[in-house]
Amino acid sequence: MMAAERGIAMGTARKANLGDVARLAEVSQTTASRFFNDPSKLRPGTRARIAAAVATLDFVPNMTARALALSRSHTVGAILPTFDHALFAREMGVAAEVLAGAGYALVTGSGDYEPAQEFGLVRTMIGRGVDGLFLVGLDRDPAIYDLLTRKGIPFVTLWSVDRDVPHPQVGVDHVAAARAMADHVLSLGHRRVAIVEFPLRHNDRARARMAGFRAALDAAGLRPDPRQTIEAEPSHAAGAKALHAMMAQADPPTAILCGGDVFAIGILLEAQRLGVSVPRDLSVTGFDDQAVSALLHPPLTTVDMAVAQTGRAAARHLLGLIAGEAPGRTTSKFSSLTSRCSTPHLCTCTSAVASCRMIAATACSA
Repeated sequence: MMAAERGIAMGTARKANLGDVARLAEVSQTTASRFFNDPSKLRPGTRARIAAAVATLDFVPNMTARALALSRSHTVGAILPTFDHALFAREMGVAAEVLAGAGYALVTGSGDYEPAQEFGLVRTMIGRGVDGLFLVGLDRDPAIYDLLTRKGIPFVTLWSVDRDVPHPQVGVDHVAAARAMADHVLSLGHRRVAIVEFPLRHNDRARARMAGFRAALDAAGLRPDPRQTIEAEPSHAAGAKALHAMMAQADPPTAILCGGDVFAIGILLEAQRLGVSVPRDLSVTGFDDQAVSALLHPPLTTVDMAVAQTGRAAARHLLGLIAGEAPGRTTSKFSSLTSRCSTPHLCTCTSAVASCRMIAATACSA
């Protein structure tokens, strides 16, 4: 290491600049710049040498100057409905990895299921100079789409898909997934079926799931008891409260369809407290397959939202839009029903945390 570079590394001289990084890594300044702007185009050995030089010199690029020079900030925004949902974090974690590989950082905000708050965050993200934006769901002020289009900000919507919406979408057909779950429950012979769902206001995913549940019940000639169709803010306590109220009724349900695992987990815990056997006395299903759901007793039948796949697909598509590729619409659907032992007759469990395998007409040991 040259004396000047040694002084920079020890913090005894001026701050390191990109030229110092290039000299220490023995690459051109253009190549060193590419490490920050488009690292995927560098050979692994070159990336490793530049990374080592950056660490040695404690170099931090001036992002403001870089954004002005490139007319890009190399940041992508994501506006989530809430930070309380673990699956949003998992999906954005995968997206962030893909973005980082292309030299982009992810900045997040929460609209808290309020359209005005989401609109304000969109304006803030644009003001911060994001190069692209992730939005969750399709239920929002159309003026947001108009604003993003006028400002030339590419965007991809997540979690919902609708063929009638002309924007890039990566997510789940909630109507079809919810109907498949309800059909699964009905195939077990249940006729008193309850529903616990997120508030439908400002939440197209919840409305779509409710439509799917109802479509299956209607096709079977069933009309749910209004007292057993509950909207609630998502929490374990809400699930427990819903079950407690239902079991006090003259004709309690024999199955409960939940719009999220968070409700189902609360129901399973309350069922144990009340002495209600799942699945012998009551079948319970979730929706989103949280990490803990396979570890419950009994393990929870639910819908796998495939958030790793959606996060990866959405990030790749948004990067393509940012790069100026043809904005061809994408509508990707990911989901699968995961049958476990909170519904009977389709699985066998060997322990409280066992994976279930599909075996027709075999009851769970619970």
